[in-house]
Parts: sequence; C-alpha cells; structure tokens
Amino acid sequence: MKKVTTKVISLILSVALILSTFTVVFAHAEAKITTVSSLNEAAGVVSAKDFPRDEVYPSIIIHGIGQADTYMVDENGDRVLDRNGEAITGWPVHVDAMELVKGLLVPLILSVIFQRDIGLTAATHKVASDLLSDLAYNEDATPTHSYQVEGYDNKCFAECTQEQKDTIFRNVPLQDYAEAVGEENLYYFAYDSFGDIYDIVDQLEAIIEKAKRETGKDKVNLVPISLGGAVSVAYVGEHPDGADLNKIVFIVPALDGSEIVGKVMLGQLDYSDEGIYRTMFTKLVGEDDYTGWLINIVLRLLPKQLFIDMFAQVAEGLTEGTLSRVTTMWGLVPSSMYDELAARYLTPGTELTRRVEKFHNAQINMVKNLKSYEANGIGIYDVCGYGLQLYSLIDSDSNSDKIIHSSSTSIGATFSKVGETLPDGYVQKAYPEYNFISPDRQVDASTCAFPMTTWFFGGQDHESIGANDVVVRLASFILVAAKDVNVFSTSDYPQFNTHRRTDDLADTVKFAKTVDLSTLDAGTADRLQKAISAAEINLAKTVIVVGETEAAEAELEAALIEAGAKEKGNDTLDKILLFLCKGTSEALYYFWGPRGFFE
Repeated sequence: MKKVTTKVISLILSVALILSTFTVVFAHAEAKITTVSSLNEAAGVVSAKDFPRDEVYPSIIIHGIGQADTYMVDENGDRVLDRNGEAITGWPVHVDAMELVKGLLVPLILSVIFQRDIGLTAATHKVASDLLSDLAYNEDATPTHSYQVEGYDNKCFAECTQEQKDTIFRNVPLQDYAEAVGEENLYYFAYDSFGDIYDIVDQLEAIIEKAKRETGKDKVNLVPISLGGAVSVAYVGEHPDGADLNKIVFIVPALDGSEIVGKVMLGQLDYSDEGIYRTMFTKLVGEDDYTGWLINIVLRLLPKQLFIDMFAQVAEGLTEGTLSRVTTMWGLVPSSMYDELAARYLTPGTELTRRVEKFHNAQINMVKNLKSYEANGIGIYDVCGYGLQLYSLIDSDSNSDKIIHSSSTSIGATFSKVGETLPDGYVQKAYPEYNFISPDRQVDASTCAFPMTTWFFGGQDHESIGANDVVVRLASFILVAAKDVNVFSTSDYPQFNTHRRTDDLADTVKFAKTVDLSTLDAGTADRLQKAISAAEINLAKTVIVVGETEAAEAELEAALIEAGAKEKGNDTLDKILLFLCKGTSEALYYFWGPRGFFE
C-alpha cells in the first residue's frame, strides 16, 4: 500500500496532481507526427560540429521538481525518523500509509455499503489536507518543518564522487557537455522543490558567485529545467540587468505555470462522464496498462456524485493544506489564474502573500526582463515539447507536453488545439520573411518571445525529456556554440523535430557489443552485427523519424534473443489482464452507463 500511495503523491507533486489513492504512476505514451525541418533553403548553414564556439563559461543546471532528495531535520540539524525508524523525506514524498488507511477505511466501507456519504467526503478532505502539510509554510513565510537538501555541497562535477555524478546524470544526462568543456565548468544546483522560491533564489545567487570565483569567469550560463524555469523567473525579477549571465538555455520550462496546477487549485477538474469512467485514469496510467481500466471498474463501487464530491475534496484539501502555502507551487500557477486563486487562498498583509505577489509580478514582467537581457547581449534559448494532451485530470484541449501547456514552455508560441491543426488559411502572425509554421501545422512559432532561438519537439513527453538524446545534444550544442546560433544555423537541429527515447537502446547496444560473435554461427553473427550497426547509425541521427528508434531496438532485441544472449520476455499475463479489464470497463461504460454499480 505504501509503495502505491507514494507513487500517487509523487505524481501529484510532479504537477500532474493525481487525486486518488487508488492510482499508480503512468506509463510512457507514444504520439505520431511527421517531422521535417523548418529550415529555409538558405546558404551558409553549417554542421553543428563546425559551428563557431563561444567562450567557455561555467554552466549551472537548475533542475526540475523532485530532482534533489530532501530530509526533514530537527533544530539540531539531525534527520527526523518516522515510527519505523526511517528518515522522513520531503522528496521522495514521505507518506504514512497506515494513517491514510485509518483515516479513510471506515467511512469508505460505510459509504460503499449504504451508497451515500457516511463521512467520506469530510474524511477525504482531512486526509488530503494533512497528507503533505509538513511541506507547507506558515503565513510569516517560515516553514512548518525544516528540510535539508542533498545538495552535493554545490560542488562542480570535477569534485563530485562517481556515485554523485551518476545520480545527477540520471536526472540530466549532460555527460558529453561536461566532457567537452571540462567537469570543472558544470554545476548542479540542488534545491528544495517545496521550499520558498526566494530562499532558493538566494541559494542560486550563492552558487553563481561560487562558480565565478572557482573558474575565474565573470559570467555563467543557466540551464533551467521544468520547475527550474519558475526559479529562473524569480531570479530574473531580482536581477533585471543580468550582469552575471552569459546564456540561459531553458528546457521545457514552467515560465507561465501549468494549467494543471491552476485548474486543480481552482477545482476545475474533468467531471465529465467519459473523463471519470474512461479517460482520466487510463491516460494517467497508460492505455496499454490494465491498471487504469481496473480503476475505472472499481470506481463504480461508489455512486457517481459521491465520487465527484470526494474527488473535489481531495483537490480542495491538498490546496488548502499544502499547495497554497508553498511559494514554489505558486510558481506553477498560470498568470491568468492568479487573481482568482489569490482572492481565494492568500491572506492580505502576510509575508507569505508578499512573496507570492512578488513572484507574480516577476512572472508578468518576465518577457520584458528577458528582452532586456537579450538587448544586453545575453543569449536566450528555449527547448520545448508539444503535441500531447494535458493529463486528463482536468478538462483542457491545450497543446502540451502532458505536464505543462506549451504556450508556457515556449514563451508565447501559438498552437492548435491538441489533436488538431491550425485552421485552413491560417497566416503566420509575424516575421513573414521566415517560415515559423511547423510541418504538422500545430505550431506558429512566430509569436514566441524568441522565435529565432526556440526549438520544438512534437509528441515529447515532459517527464521523458532527458531520455531524448537529441534534446540533450541540442542543449549541449547551444551551450558551446557562439551566441548567434539560432534555429536556422544548422540543419543538424531543425526548429521542429520530434520525440524519441534512446536510453534503453543505448544500453542494449553496449550489452550487444559484449557478445562474442565468434561463438555464433555466421548467419546469427551477421544479423547481430548489422543490428548493432543500424542501432548506432540511428543513435547518431539528430533529425528524428518517428518509429525508427523503436524499430532499431526491436531488431537488436530479436538478434540478441536469436544469439541466445537474451531471453524472450513473456507478457502474456499482462495482455490477458489488459484484455479483461479494458473489455469489462468499456462494456460497462457502453451498456451500464456512467454510473455506480448500485445506481
């Protein structure tokens, strides 16, 4: 139970905010788009490897949510232990599963038996309010509990242990960049994802000064990722001149929050029949996983309205208990939703409110501040995903990377509704001398704040961005390239590309190379060698064709199985369970309707 619950809460706080104790973490989803370069047929483009280089400055990674472990500490700085003697963590989220069960079990059973609310919604609200309240802040902006960040002492990579490097590179695989510029020029800024955003800015200022002092440089590069984008918004608001910066390379940044967080805090969830009984949990978990379909069936034990009421109480309880009392979570609120949420949850005159208001002002002035940076010679670059639906927890047709709506990550690009294209006859809004319309006609990049330096990856899942090696290589290229690099500089990295994940394929290639071909018959050895070569060719590509990587991986796996180096997996049970659960869930929806079993 504890393992499942922890996964649920982790996803909640990774912005998806799953609001059910029955849900488990989702699987990777695929999207199909055709991609070609938007590159104009202009003379003078060169390969990325021949592009002029910038002076080497230290680069500081500002990670995304939950990419640094945190531990609750007492007034002496010692770690606080739970009833089982385990350290209480802020991240990974620490959940007392027994307290969760005790709070919900009796009212849940009674409500199922009597088919009405026997204290369930009240219990749900209390459990949700208490669940993560240890992470909240008081109105004077002091934390209810103190947390210590596993921060690697903000050392440069050259001074980290191999274990520390491996941990960091699992989060942000910039090994090639570190090798290119020297590990002494790369820093990982580890911060508390649920800390105070202006305390985090103070910590960022300190590591910037440390990096400058240790490298002898007068400027640094920042690499904000996801929630790191919100941190950078606060930093830029505090430093309108940007005197310490050479470049900012945003990667799927939350620069104008996430619709998911805003709508959850507003209680604007998807209570449609299809949302509740078909799509909400299957899309969260993955439509090819039987678990989501099983949840659809189990939900029918409660009357429909009672489930809706319970769901609403979870959202309200989480918001009142934690989300509205953590400034980094306000950093994920879209500016358009701020006024309504502030009126509902902020107490005028408190220090917490002052800091939230301060961030909001930085958010609405972000583009002006970044434009000022650009005018002062600071390079501003952005890499974002699009083409996917926001998690089905909320009702939204915004184009997104599943976690953040793409107009936020792209700083203002114009998108079609997800699953559609821009209208027939649509005309690019600005810069008619360039082509900023994506080949799939979902994006008009001309309305970006920085259209010449914003790259798009179609079908790219937010959480698997680090597994797309082309995204990582593009970020590395931007960091080392001269500051005049843009989307038309090289055909190696077109403005519009697509998704893939190569982590498994890269590992499989390494393993395949350890196989002794001399022990195989000629045909088997030839097939394996060709599969390895094809995989390596695929891994070397930077212009992605959807499906090629998956095909290369499948062929390499088959060759290894034929060679006896790997065993064929058996997923028969999962397929049977998927068939049964999906079939039952869909039959219930179409023949029983959107209602509980006893209605």
